[in-house]
Amino acid sequence: MSDQVKESLDLRESVNLADRAKREELLTHGWWHSIDLGGGRITPGARKIDELRDIYACFELPIDLTGKRALDIGCRDGFFSFEAERHGAEVVAVDCWRPETFFEAHSALNSRVEFREMSVYEITREKLGGFDIVFFLGVIYHLQHPLLALQRVCEVTSDIALIESHVIDNILDTSRPVMEYYENEELGGQYDNWWGPNTDCLVGMSRTAGFVSADVIRREPARSVIKAYRKFADLPTGLEPSIQIFDVVNACTYERRLPRRGRHAFLQIWADGVPKHANRENTRVVVEGFGAAPIYVGQVEGIETESACRMVINVPVPPGLGTGPATVWIYCRDRVSNQFQIDLCEGGEW
Repeated sequence: MSDQVKESLDLRESVNLADRAKREELLTHGWWHSIDLGGGRITPGARKIDELRDIYACFELPIDLTGKRALDIGCRDGFFSFEAERHGAEVVAVDCWRPETFFEAHSALNSRVEFREMSVYEITREKLGGFDIVFFLGVIYHLQHPLLALQRVCEVTSDIALIESHVIDNILDTSRPVMEYYENEELGGQYDNWWGPNTDCLVGMSRTAGFVSADVIRREPARSVIKAYRKFADLPTGLEPSIQIFDVVNACTYERRLPRRGRHAFLQIWADGVPKHANRENTRVVVEGFGAAPIYVGQVEGIETESACRMVINVPVPPGLGTGPATVWIYCRDRVSNQFQIDLCEGGEW
């Protein structure tokens, strides 16, 4: 056995031992989160209060969340729900069952957090609305359909999502985005652990789900936290339009029927005056305030100057938009476009 393989096996066993220890503590005390209930009482959670506070601090959220809506998916006992509420947010907590410990803490804290029993796959903007901040912590590796779940998370996120997962960075040494599958109880002896992505895979899946970018904000030997964004951070203000969008059609059917979701929810944007060196990395598309990362940018015959030309740009319709009028505009290499209005119609589920 090579030293590298032995080291990988040792790391995997240490992860499993740590997970088993936390599960045994959970079975002993009944609490996963340590929560300060006031009056000197802190619940005996398997995850200690200093650890949880440290994780919340790494999110770098504003101290005052007044006027913000937050969603905590897979809330369990509710530490992150109650912490966001303590900072002023209006909070909805979701889990696929009704944990008695959550309601015990809810009562002790005289909390106004709204609890909804539902699966992550059931979450939609129609049911819950949009949220400035979404917590999706310690959930994704428990799910059989992680990318579908991330799409649901993206749909209801208006600004940022905090996503934490078990990762295999130190177990499987590769520069490629990969995910390990667990058929039975290979991870921590739990039957409901299905996947172990590496951090690059987690970031890539978040972008595929509709987030325009994601930063890795915390790394541990077997866990990572990423901060995923719905909007571009580098958009300018006050520039006169020098790019002219003159048409937007359906990138799949080439018709002007533009569904807001489903298999045909892709826009093809035709524009003049786009810089000749435009590509997927330096082109930003904004649809009704949400960023949309191009999947194709290509030059076509048309008006051309020394520095600019006609381009066609294909983007997915950002998740979470409603039907009706929406504005589309482009930013590329210090040039912005006019705001072009489209009409989104209802689309299929897939």
